[in-house]
Amino acid sequence: MRSEDTGYNVVPYVAIHPSSINLYSSIEWYEKKRFRPKVQHLIDSDKKHKGKISSMAHRKISRAIDYLLFMANDKNLPSKIHGKTFKFKISFVTLTLPTAQFHTDNEIKDKLLNQFFVEARKKWKVVNYVWRAEKQKNGSIHFHILCDKFIPWSELRDTWNRITNKLGYVEKYRDNMRSFHAGGFRVRENLLKNWDYKSQVKAYQAGKANDWNSPNSTDIHSIKQVNDVRKYVLKYAIKDDKNGAIDGRIWGCNFELSNIKGGVEIAYSSIKDELQIVCKTHEKQIYKSDYYTVIHIQADELLKLGCVELFKVFSDFLIQKFKFHYQITV
Repeated sequence: MRSEDTGYNVVPYVAIHPSSINLYSSIEWYEKKRFRPKVQHLIDSDKKHKGKISSMAHRKISRAIDYLLFMANDKNLPSKIHGKTFKFKISFVTLTLPTAQFHTDNEIKDKLLNQFFVEARKKWKVVNYVWRAEKQKNGSIHFHILCDKFIPWSELRDTWNRITNKLGYVEKYRDNMRSFHAGGFRVRENLLKNWDYKSQVKAYQAGKANDWNSPNSTDIHSIKQVNDVRKYVLKYAIKDDKNGAIDGRIWGCNFELSNIKGGVEIAYSSIKDELQIVCKTHEKQIYKSDYYTVIHIQADELLKLGCVELFKVFSDFLIQKFKFHYQITV
């Protein structure tokens, strides 16, 4: 094809997310006679992966967490202990192996973690989640999981223990505990700094009562008093693993939260006018690179600034992608 038969347009786009607005351009190539567009986005990429969180992965994890938190509604749940209700929004869960790891990282993820998410969807209606794998000091893999559903701690532990025992981890734990306490209670001197004597005795009595079939392999973090939840959970999700690299994937999320493009629209005149308002009010929250500009702003601030067109692009995307209707509070 002759060069004079082709041409291109540089089209400005805006992509709106829960805590940012991205501005970028796209080259749309076309044949002058047939006008068939071929799109090439002018966005840099980072595909390197060496067992650590790359800059590209950092952005993807941050975005997935942003959407999860944004769509997590406040819920009132009854307290079986106090007979009162309490507010709840998200769960931050840790899953560990009952005893030292004796399978590969990929086997643990394929056969145990995947099964956990299958059961979590059925049992607790968990749809949106983000997970991160890390190594413990003993070299065993464990997982941090953020989701927007309430999971009772006893059900969580029972479910995860049953799943891990598919590979024999509860049985191995039971054998180890029976052997260690064969002559009665023995204190673990090396753990006294973080696990006092009385607590060890209490754990021993509980373990012996159930014949060591319910190891303490799970934890639900309390984030009720955390002011910046996003910052708190992101710290766990993106920190470098100091105890060794994980084989294979080190993080993931449900399909809907992966590679989210956001509410995307061509920056036509009325949107450009609103972008000027945003840039003026959030001048110190603007980051510019050679390929794109990022304005750090919370989506719910757009309406306060009178940026109705920008907010509509975002809210329409949430409805189309997640069937989520944002509740406007006055």
